[in-house]
Amino acid sequence: MANITIKEHIIDYARDRYYFHINDLKRYFTEKGIKFEEDTLKKYLYLLKKNKVIYPAGRGWYSNIQKEFELNIESTEKIIKLLIEKFPLLEFSCWSTEQLKGFFHHLPTQFVIFIYTDKDFLPSVKDFLIENDYNVYLNPHKIEVEKFVELKPQTIILRPSVSSRVSKEKNLTKIEKILVDLFMEMKKINLIDQEEYIKIISNIVLNYRINMAEMLDYAHNRKIKDEIKNLFIEINKIH
Repeated sequence: MANITIKEHIIDYARDRYYFHINDLKRYFTEKGIKFEEDTLKKYLYLLKKNKVIYPAGRGWYSNIQKEFELNIESTEKIIKLLIEKFPLLEFSCWSTEQLKGFFHHLPTQFVIFIYTDKDFLPSVKDFLIENDYNVYLNPHKIEVEKFVELKPQTIILRPSVSSRVSKEKNLTKIEKILVDLFMEMKKINLIDQEEYIKIISNIVLNYRINMAEMLDYAHNRKIKDEIKNLFIEINKIH
């Protein structure tokens, strides 16, 4: 009977939370005085995941959202192909604000492409892209953006890459990295305001499942893990 009770407690807990970590669940059980064995808890999490009552959301993370996020890559395919042809050995990642256009509250008039690569290669990449009629800015910050950056078609911002365990295929950037990078651009160049950022991230993570572990690992590397995690806590509370 006790085992069934544990299972029901997990289901009740997961029902009200879009995402949760196993440590959050343990803390909840402890606070509520619900006795549990570590192995029993893991066994039921595994069975509930297997039966698709809950879903995996990265190392130690679970979600009640069935549908995984699928990113539209159409807006970045051309630029990625161009860079691979010119720099076949260059490691880089690329994403565009256009990939998020379905999630904005106020749709921007112009979209921006971000390319991240080794800082030593950024000048060469910039020169090449300018030769190909792109409007390119090399690692701009807020003051430079306010004075010199003009957002028009084919605008690209180049940034030095940050180490990441978020997997990428053919230089495509996953949503977990994009959400962290977008937060940084909000702070760095006022690309969007915080209210818009919360709208975007809420529209994505409350309707589609992402890998929380990958996103928080990358946020840790960018030194904003606590800020991102606190945002998620607030979003969970509101909804």
